[in-house]
Amino acid sequence: MTLIQLDAVMPLPESWGLCLTCEALIAQADMDKGPHQRGLEEYPSDWQADFQRFLEAILDLSLRYGDSVLIRIWDPRSLQGLFKAIRYCVHRYPSFIVSGQKKIVGLNIPQIEEAMLDAGAILQ
Repeated sequence: MTLIQLDAVMPLPESWGLCLTCEALIAQADMDKGPHQRGLEEYPSDWQADFQRFLEAILDLSLRYGDSVLIRIWDPRSLQGLFKAIRYCVHRYPSFIVSGQKKIVGLNIPQIEEAMLDAGAILQ
């Protein structure tokens, strides 16, 4: 069985925190509150709804494809996420990269699934 990688590039709420390195630097510089002190309720309701739809889609894909897909979520404000965004020319969020080959912009689940199946993902 081939493992398919699905990279999702999406700004995450601050309460989720950034990468460990970024969080450590920010904490040492006393620049911001800790991740546990920040909440999703600080964001506008439409942004909260968009993020909730994104999470539901990721969880649904994870349940439906199981072990045949490795899903990674990258925040473009982290160093790793910035690298992904530059490498794959991501300008709008969310964007999905299937197996490093195909980029899908937006939460178009049928298009994401089609690309995953073409890459060899298997429905559970």
